[in-house]
Amino acid sequence: MDTIMHSLYELNNIEQHYDGRKVLSIENLILEENQIIGFFGPNGSGKSTLFSLLSFIDKPSLGDISFNGMCNKKMDLKTRQSVVMVPQNPYLLKRTVFENVVYGLKLRNQTDNLKEKALEALALVGLDSLFLQRKWSQLSGGEAQRVALAARLILKPKVLILDEPTSGVDTNSAQLIKEAILSAKQKYNTTIFISSHDHNWLNHICDRRVALFQGNLVESGSVNLLFAPWEKNKEGNLVKVFLDGQRLTIPNSHDKKRDSVIMINSEGIEICRENCDYMKNENTLIGEIESIRQEPSGTCLLVEFSIGKISFNTRVTREQMQKQTLLPGDKIHVNIDVCGVCWI
Repeated sequence: MDTIMHSLYELNNIEQHYDGRKVLSIENLILEENQIIGFFGPNGSGKSTLFSLLSFIDKPSLGDISFNGMCNKKMDLKTRQSVVMVPQNPYLLKRTVFENVVYGLKLRNQTDNLKEKALEALALVGLDSLFLQRKWSQLSGGEAQRVALAARLILKPKVLILDEPTSGVDTNSAQLIKEAILSAKQKYNTTIFISSHDHNWLNHICDRRVALFQGNLVESGSVNLLFAPWEKNKEGNLVKVFLDGQRLTIPNSHDKKRDSVIMINSEGIEICRENCDYMKNENTLIGEIESIRQEPSGTCLLVEFSIGKISFNTRVTREQMQKQTLLPGDKIHVNIDVCGVCWI
């Protein structure tokens, strides 16, 4: 049976300005509950700014945010407290691990069974009871990050926002943080927003992807992201080799690493089913249409297709649709604007 998605956040005509400069502009964005949503984009794209708005740390310069149907301007403290965030470099109190983990509960006057709750939260992040009385200064970077996460998980939040949760931590801590995130969704039905440079992991676990570029929403539904591995050709440029043997060369990419990720705007993809000689070049690929659906705006259709088991999407007008008579299962020629990709 299909799960009914309920809108948790709705952002309308949001702008955020710092020192007179517009750093974020979102016309409309709806985020559903009980999902893990990954936020992608290069440094400076607006992810952290958006997280500060979603966590109600900051108010937008312009526009409205509704949460559970309630406008942010009329929101009570209890509702705000149901959303917690772990920043990229979390601050720990200069106290014991126990005092750090239970601090939020004490602020909320929830002081029953504190030790039991602290042990449960620490267990979620892979730390045992021996850590309870350890001082903040005795923790490694990975352990400190996990204590900060435990201090949020103990609150059983409705929304957990994580800004680069595995950045700069050891491999073991990173894995335990990932497991704790999945446990939180399963145990507490927590909605989780994550920004991470561990793109392959994030792409694997998230139910939905949201991409930002230069403070703007690139695509709030299915973002075209092309992940590693990459090969290098004799010129040193990156080449994506698909499972079916097709190759896509990205020009002027010799300074990019083999674990890079590119973001492709759906407007940067052209498809054609028949009479396609006009568009063919050395980078033209063959794909297969998976689905075609109406966009909410009603002006275009979203065509989802695959190349070597990797899914992409592009928009076509109704006129293009009728002219090409596109149907699921059709083989199509695909041109990707490789000069207009965004590296993240």
